Formats: sequence, C-alpha cells, structure tokens
Amino acid sequence: MFKKMSLLPNRKFIQTVTILAVLLLASPASNLFAQKKEGDAARALLAKYKGALVVVTAESKVVTTTDGDPLPTKTQSRRTLGTTVFPNGLIVCSNSALDASVGLVQQKARIPGKDGKAKVVTIASARSEFSKVEISYGDSVVLPGRVVAQRPEIDLAFVLPDQGAAKKLGKTFTAIDLSKFATTAKPADTVVGLSRASAVYSYMPTVIMGHITGVYKGDRTYYVTTAGTAQGIPVFTLDGSPIGVTLERIVKGKRSGILGTLSAGSIQVMANLAMEPPPSAK
Repeated sequence: MFKKMSLLPNRKFIQTVTILAVLLLASPASNLFAQKKEGDAARALLAKYKGALVVVTAESKVVTTTDGDPLPTKTQSRRTLGTTVFPNGLIVCSNSALDASVGLVQQKARIPGKDGKAKVVTIASARSEFSKVEISYGDSVVLPGRVVAQRPEIDLAFVLPDQGAAKKLGKTFTAIDLSKFATTAKPADTVVGLSRASAVYSYMPTVIMGHITGVYKGDRTYYVTTAGTAQGIPVFTLDGSPIGVTLERIVKGKRSGILGTLSAGSIQVMANLAMEPPPSAK
C-alpha cells in the first residue's frame, strides 16, 4: 500500500515564511519612518537654535617674551564659531581658535638681529591683548563684544556682546540652556550638531547628524562624536537635550589637535563663573 502524502506545507514552514515576509516588507518602511523621525527632530533643533549660532571675529596683539630679543608685536585676526548660552548673549568659543597666542610658548622663532643676520629665539611667554571683537548673528545684526574670561587649560573662552549696542538695535538673544543637559547620553546614541557653513555659503546654519562613539571620563567628561565636526558648536541628543559644545582637547597644557565635546554641565559651571563680578566690584 502506498503511504498517503500530504500536499500541504507543515505549520512551522508556514510560520517561517510568514515571519520572513513580514520582515522584508516592514524593514524598509520602518527604516524610512525612523529616518524621517530623526530628520524632523534635527530640523526642529536647527529652527529653534539657529539664532544661538554666531561667528566671532577677534583682533588682538600677541605680546611675547623670549630668551633673547622680543618678537615684534603685530595685530592678529581670528574668526571662529560660537554658541550663545545665556539670555544676556554670553557666548562660548574655543579659546585656541580665538586666541592667537595659544601654543606659542617654547616655540622657536626667527627674528632679525642687529647685525642683519637672523637669530633664533625661544618664546618664554605669550598673551593676547584683544583690541576688537565683533559678533555676527546671521540676521544682519553685528554687535561689538569683549572677551570676559578664558580657560586655556580646557580650551574655553567666553565672549559677551555689548549690552548697550544690543539694546539700541532691539536685539534679543536666542540661548541654549546648558543647565538642562543630557544625563544619560551613551555610546551609539544618535546626536545632532548645529553649525554654520563657511563664508562661501554666507555662514548659513547647518545640521550634522551623527553618533556618540565614546564617552571619556577624566577630570571632566568629554563626548567623542561624529557630529562635533568644528570648534564652538553645540551637540544635542534627539530629544533636544544638549550634551555639550565641541572644543579642542588640551592635554597637559598642550594642544592635541583633537576635538571633543566638553559636557554641558562643565561649561555651565564655567559660564556662571565668567559672569561673576570681579572681587573689586563686589
């Protein structure tokens, strides 16, 4: 007798095929939905905070001492991005991007000697005397300002716009509240960096999507991200909490040439100190 054979597939086979079909159909749609959700969040952050993204131009004279004759003093001009973090317009910048004297100590320099021959000297100290600071807000408003505090050891500089000039123009400031910083940001999280393009594109506000690739916890917390692509720009989680501002890492008092996003909490503390009146004014 021949054994009767079933022409119907078994139940496990049907379940497997069904699951595969659902995954194949659902994955592209899910991916597109997730991308749209992230894009919407990033665009919302850009729209909300583009006014906090500024371009700071500073002119300064670098004053040095050497192991021989002094270097000639000349005016230097630096331009960098900054982030407004207080309602009064206080701006966070990368100190090394703003201050032309950073990194000069112990460097060799050639100067003309009295006999007409070039002499090599070693720079013993260097400091910048800022003579002019201008802040551009991307809305046709340009305000004068001044450098109110510098923390070279963590690459922080704070610039305050002239309050009288702002009032005269009716300028109000868009600020990012660093006190509402992300507390649970971790590696692999999606983050959003806000920046401005170069002069070629009229410094238009831009958005950079990326991820946290690592969290460094030393004396201060730094986030290594693929969104922190320039000095002085803020980086956020997708829900809009700032994780920090991107600066250059200073290691044992020396520039590293490597960027890191210093935690918003650390910057908030330094910003509060920058706004404290000097002891003589208390």
